[in-house]
Amino acid sequence: MQLLRKWLMLVVVPFLAGCAGVTHVVHTGPDTYMVASHSTMGWSSGSAQKAAAYEKANDYCKGLGKVMKVINASDSGTGGFGKISSGEVDFRCVNSGDPALKRPAQ
Repeated sequence: MQLLRKWLMLVVVPFLAGCAGVTHVVHTGPDTYMVASHSTMGWSSGSAQKAAAYEKANDYCKGLGKVMKVINASDSGTGGFGKISSGEVDFRCVNSGDPALKRPAQ
């Protein structure tokens, strides 16, 4: 039994962890980027994957000394057994004083 536990920890758990993840930031146009995230085996929701993509996008812009401005974000909805959840964020990295960051008048 002890051998089985060690095998699960050394082989199966890293394999499953490797099935989920966030992509590298992809340059999709002038000052425009995209990042996506996906789960494995229904152990997450689309909104959780979108949040992971937001975090990666924000970190990327911070690394450039800029602020993230979301263009579009989407997710696959609720997860479920056997359903792979995903989220995607299209964004720009802009200077902190950029007028694009201002909220529209209501």
